[in-house]
Amino acid sequence: MKIVFATKNRGKVREVQEKLKEFGIKVVPVDEVAEVEAPEETGETFCENAYQKATYYSGKLGMPVIAEDSGLEVEALGGKPGVYSSRFAGENATDEENNRKLIEELKKRELESSPARYVSFIFLAFPEKAGLWSEGEVRGRVITEPRGTGGFGYDPLFVPEGYEKTMAELPLQEKNRISHRGKAVEKLVKILKLVRNL
Repeated sequence: MKIVFATKNRGKVREVQEKLKEFGIKVVPVDEVAEVEAPEETGETFCENAYQKATYYSGKLGMPVIAEDSGLEVEALGGKPGVYSSRFAGENATDEENNRKLIEELKKRELESSPARYVSFIFLAFPEKAGLWSEGEVRGRVITEPRGTGGFGYDPLFVPEGYEKTMAELPLQEKNRISHRGKAVEKLVKILKLVRNL
């Protein structure tokens, strides 16, 4: 079974593929299937954005499509960057620019760290059928000194609860086991197995 992932982010594709391969599902990024103009993300929540993307691409391609919206919520910043995590430092900002902006915001408040959580919401849309959704989170803290070269996004600044290492310092398998996206995909797999057995 092939499912399109509504992203061009190869890091996200690798994480999700790792979880779904045992289920016999091949995950391919949307740009490997067709050139489709990306929808504007107008949702005010992760849920709304994931739903918008999944149903949009599924309708355009006539295939099952997974869309995921996720981000970092930092307690000291009142939950920001939240749904604006990928563009915290501006439209088309790089991971490095977003990380720098986060560090600046913490240092403005004279903080070296803050409680935070990663949140992930996944929606799986089918052409002309009801969709499925799941969510996951991982709690921890953000720091102002980046560490590690693995992962992407805010991983070099995020230390999960119970760990001393950042997400960017953890092996991919370990990161997937505890990550917000990994948890959301695991829940989705359980739902898919239940649906298949009905």
